[in-house]
Amino acid sequence: MKKIINILIFILMALTVSNAKDSILQHTTKLVANGKNVMLLFETKTCPYCKIFKKDIKQNKALHKLLKENFNVYSIPLDEYHEYEMGDIKPPKKTNTVSLKMGFAVKATPQIVMFDKNWNKIIQLPGYADPNQMIVFINYIVKGIYKTKGLKEYLQESGMM
Repeated sequence: MKKIINILIFILMALTVSNAKDSILQHTTKLVANGKNVMLLFETKTCPYCKIFKKDIKQNKALHKLLKENFNVYSIPLDEYHEYEMGDIKPPKKTNTVSLKMGFAVKATPQIVMFDKNWNKIIQLPGYADPNQMIVFINYIVKGIYKTKGLKEYLQESGMM
């Protein structure tokens, strides 16, 4: 019986570790690009659309793959106070939850802010966007379209407006 319990504990631990490795959404106070684009997800514990968006990230294979390959995705929980180091420069910019919330004028959640690899803010999305919409926004950055075309024009061409 003891052997069975130990085996079950081992399996549960292995599943937890594999799920953690596959998680795209990072919960850390060191916000870096490291050669990737960056997405900040401003969220709260009580935000139902934040939960839906996080579920989308895990379950939608196309969205998951696109984010995993091209973005560092960071959770910024607004109902918790944290000190952050932001950027790839030495020393990194020091900031905190309140400063980030005020700096990006976050009034509601989810709020998604996307940057290119050089920390140039490209898109800020107030509210929830479904996986198909998110893929269009992400491709705007990943394919470098933002360098030659405005977002509104791109969204019209993509059939989103």
